[in-house]
Amino acid sequence: MDASLKIEGEKIFLTPMQIEDAEDFVRWRNSDFVMQRFFIKEPFTVEGQIKWITNKVLTGEVVQFVAWDKADNVKIGSTYLINIDKANKKCEYGMLIGEEKYVGGGRGTEMARLTSDYALQHMDMHKVYCRIMADNPASVRACEKGGFEKEGLFKADEWVDGQPKDVYFLGKFEYEK
Repeated sequence: MDASLKIEGEKIFLTPMQIEDAEDFVRWRNSDFVMQRFFIKEPFTVEGQIKWITNKVLTGEVVQFVAWDKADNVKIGSTYLINIDKANKKCEYGMLIGEEKYVGGGRGTEMARLTSDYALQHMDMHKVYCRIMADNPASVRACEKGGFEKEGLFKADEWVDGQPKDVYFLGKFEYEK
């Protein structure tokens, strides 16, 4: 992916994740604010994130963006497309807003819309799906407003902190662009 790519929204813009973004991503990802909403609870390291960017993002196996607030021109989080299945034309979407003061106001919705539209329009995907813990209604709403629809609730689908968690599966399809 061209490092100069910039995907513009009304409140945010996305740029491809680069090595120099590793420290910000790890700081966000390891914060209590973000970690409580993720399936994987193990802390990330800068070294591990650099390896991820080098081996996954820069090779195109994964598409990952840094989200910026347009008004303040600061990094606020990240979106990503993983489990890219070219044969079945689908991939999994995920996101995080790491700067708490930027939560709300439609930024998460724009992150979901811009990233999923990129997959559908530029990666030849037919479907973009995401998994969100049912006890995270703000993320579910952001994705729904970004064009995703609930496909189902999987009861006790993930074990998090020793407890079963229900997980919503949401999808956005090519024909709904």
